[in-house]
Amino acid sequence: MSAVASLPSEPVELRLKVADQSFPLAAARMTIGRSRSCDIRIKVDSVSRLHAALYWQDTSLILEDMGSSNGTWLNGERVVGPRIVAVGDLLRFGTLGAFIEDPRAPKPDGSGRLARAAVDYTTGLVPGSPAGFGWRMLGLLLDAVLFGLGSLVPFAPLVAVNFAERRLLQPSTLPPSPETMGILLGGCSALWLLYAWYYVIHGWARRGGTPGLRLAGLRLIDWRQRTPIGYPRALLRLAAVTVTCATLGAGFLVPLFRRDRKTLHDLLAGTLVIRRPPTLGLPEQGR
Repeated sequence: MSAVASLPSEPVELRLKVADQSFPLAAARMTIGRSRSCDIRIKVDSVSRLHAALYWQDTSLILEDMGSSNGTWLNGERVVGPRIVAVGDLLRFGTLGAFIEDPRAPKPDGSGRLARAAVDYTTGLVPGSPAGFGWRMLGLLLDAVLFGLGSLVPFAPLVAVNFAERRLLQPSTLPPSPETMGILLGGCSALWLLYAWYYVIHGWARRGGTPGLRLAGLRLIDWRQRTPIGYPRALLRLAAVTVTCATLGAGFLVPLFRRDRKTLHDLLAGTLVIRRPPTLGLPEQGR
């Protein structure tokens, strides 16, 4: 639980500088995230709906992560509990850089570097080198197994009804009507589509890859910004995968001949699959 927020007795002039925006830190508590309900709204895919909070405790400004997916960082270290922040500290919400500034204070020698690091929010948090063909095939195999097993769950009611009709019901018992079976099939199919959306599209867009890809230690990112690709790019990649499949699998072999190990659908969608280093969770520093 967070401590009770309270404004300092002296007037507050500190501001949170995010890219080209500046937010006054004059309230006792300010929430940060993509949601409209947040006091500081940041519309970036790597930022969670409710990402972090800044609040005053006595005369100290406290930064706290609110269970975000991509983490909150203070001077290169992940925030795992309430942390005191001061003027000049570098913050990062997901892949978005920010820093605390005091408009009244004289600019230190390194202020230009801090400003550039904060504005350059395209510098991502996902380090790693392009994943080789073998690693990608491992991720694909894991996804085939996991997705196949998970696909059984939405159709479990239909399987149960068929089993009961053939094995458990008496011969004199009337089987379910075609209309009932049609409704059941439609409901199961809708559940499967929801599962497929969450597994593939949501996995690509927000989780950095499908479960099989992540289990293999791989991540899917935007090839330029090295950030999660977001929903529009995930849908584009799904269409690109269809094109790759139309090549009868030849598009999947492209990584064998490219240094960046991109498949045909990666080239079409502007994505990249990387293998993360053993030291997970450390952000790349702005340069």
